Amino acid sequence: MDYNTFKTQYGLRLDPQQEAAVRSTGMPVLLLAVPGSGKTTALIARLGYLIACCGVSPSQILTMTYTVSATADMRQRFAACFGVQPARQIAFRTINGVCAWILRLYEQRTGRKVFTLVSDESQLNAIVGELYRKQFEEFATESDLRSLRTQITYIKNRMLRDEELDDLQLDGGLPVAPLYRAYCQTLRARRLMDFDDQLVYALQILHRCPDILADLRRRFQVLCVDEAQDTSLIQHRIIRLLAGDGRGLFMVGDEDQSIYGFRAACPEALMEFEATYPGARVLFLERNYRSTPQIVDVANRFIQHNTARRPKRMVAVSPAGSPVRVHHCRSREDQYQALATLGREMAEGKYRGTVAVLYRDNDTALPLIDLLERQNIPYRTRQMEGAFFTSRIVRDVLDILTLANNPKDTDTFLRIYYKFNIPIARLHAQNAVNQAHQAGSDVWTALRHQELSRRADGQVQSLVSHLRLLRHDSASRALERIVQEMGYGEYLDRNYLDRGRLTILQMLVQSVPTVGALPARLQSLQQLVREGAGNPESRFILSTIHSSKGLEYDRVVLADVADGILPKLPVEGSMATPEEMAALEEERRLFYVGITRARKELTLIRFDRFDLHSSFLDLLFPSQKPVPPKAPGPSSFLPKFSLPAGYTAPKRRDPKMEVLAKEFYVNTPVRHRQFGHGIIVDREEDTVVIRFDSGEKKRFNLSSALRVKALELA
Repeated sequence: MDYNTFKTQYGLRLDPQQEAAVRSTGMPVLLLAVPGSGKTTALIARLGYLIACCGVSPSQILTMTYTVSATADMRQRFAACFGVQPARQIAFRTINGVCAWILRLYEQRTGRKVFTLVSDESQLNAIVGELYRKQFEEFATESDLRSLRTQITYIKNRMLRDEELDDLQLDGGLPVAPLYRAYCQTLRARRLMDFDDQLVYALQILHRCPDILADLRRRFQVLCVDEAQDTSLIQHRIIRLLAGDGRGLFMVGDEDQSIYGFRAACPEALMEFEATYPGARVLFLERNYRSTPQIVDVANRFIQHNTARRPKRMVAVSPAGSPVRVHHCRSREDQYQALATLGREMAEGKYRGTVAVLYRDNDTALPLIDLLERQNIPYRTRQMEGAFFTSRIVRDVLDILTLANNPKDTDTFLRIYYKFNIPIARLHAQNAVNQAHQAGSDVWTALRHQELSRRADGQVQSLVSHLRLLRHDSASRALERIVQEMGYGEYLDRNYLDRGRLTILQMLVQSVPTVGALPARLQSLQQLVREGAGNPESRFILSTIHSSKGLEYDRVVLADVADGILPKLPVEGSMATPEEMAALEEERRLFYVGITRARKELTLIRFDRFDLHSSFLDLLFPSQKPVPPKAPGPSSFLPKFSLPAGYTAPKRRDPKMEVLAKEFYVNTPVRHRQFGHGIIVDREEDTVVIRFDSGEKKRFNLSSALRVKALELA
């Protein structure tokens, strides 16, 4: 069948770039597709073209993508266009699914049993939790377990060498390496493997069993890889082996939309495609069929600030629409009130279509969900992980309240006593617990019977007084007392723990009348978000940007656009290390993905406070900011001003950091949070070079390092 007949018979309407992608065969092809450009349409049409026009058997095609749901959707879309029968013959798989297939083939060929896959998450969490307890002598929270499991996935997918593990840390600077090694040893000893081990063992089999690799190459003449920007390094290595000479390889992705670095996504592989596959061709899909020219213009100009990307530019196909809008807020609380107003207007039928509030982390949604629930405003959101409610900060606050109500609770005392910034040795604490058990007294009385210093004894008395007062505080006052007056805030700062969740908790407690009602309210919210909150029919949608990837909405509101939240990094401009710069580029890509979910209207929330400043919005808006509205209300999402063309914002000055930075001159001894002690050997304006005790020299942006408390005088 010739190409024109093929197009006519199957009713295909393709633009010139899509047609080039469909018809480019016989060589490795990388298709870089901007958001809303119809990449799945091009991929499916290409599969049909190979079968109908090039004589490729459907059974010779292996199509891989990122998730199980994506493979099912692709199979369904192919079947709808080209028929159920060929759709059944094509292998639509996730890469993990392909690796499981390789392991089964190995077992059949060799008669050797591969380790047993642990698909029960609770079993893996139990293993990790037990190792955590042995290593750090305390119980891991769900948040700790999730963080460690993510690090394990990162290590295996990034194929890190043993010496590279020592740089990885959990919250508070806890080392990952010993836990990771113990975890791997435990799995091997029990002849178990996790999902990431499937990749590791499949790669080993392909290297060690050339007959299996040869059979797979003969069977699959065509390899299609969707969402290639989300593919990890080890997955790229597996694909490279399966692809052979690469003539049947077709990769579709966009490095500008790579937002899964924490899962070891490897967008740099797309930048090196021609070097990896000699004779390769790189094609582009640059026509955006989703968004208005105003939205596309903002997205184009923003992503240009990234350097690790190929030069491409979206072109909007849709007609002109509304200007991109900015809503000014005095605080995050004002933001939530304005969003609740928007949700109420949606419920009253004032807007058609879908409206999505997008944000970086699920934590952002919690105060909004709390507000919407209390005001009976319909909304919709997916099930969320309850990481906030089991996080260290929330658990610590609840432990302190528990101890205030029951001073005989020795288990809670041992978990929390050292977080009050009181100089008490572990031996004294354990002796106090033993004495309290024997005498049936409260643990604080027993503690004061230990040989404490005068300073420690006075602090214990003060702490006991605070604990007694806590029982009668409002929830908001109790949290203030815990953080500001009982030493817990100093503990957070001393251990470099992020206060972001403390801020969310402070907003949540404002709606709780008494401190006694706080645990029940948090438990209620936790259950709500875990089960999936809101009305499934509502057109007012709350979602993380990660969860919105691949989706689109009529109107998008990007919330919490502020340094330290979105982007997660708390600084703008040049970063202290290349690793931090790479992290900043991923944060820009995340913001870009959020922008490009919008079809017709885009609203960006900006805070009129220095501590909630947005370096991202400085890239798009002039330094002369408009006067914020006097009071938020139903009209708060009306256009305020349009974007200037070609604007580059000046760097923001931080007077406090500038004063502090004056103390850091050449030959000054310093201590870095990650690299230890060193001395400044060179300084030029805001850039310093430090030689560390290890002999290694590193260059840092001084203001940035000071702002995130990574650097201090020794």
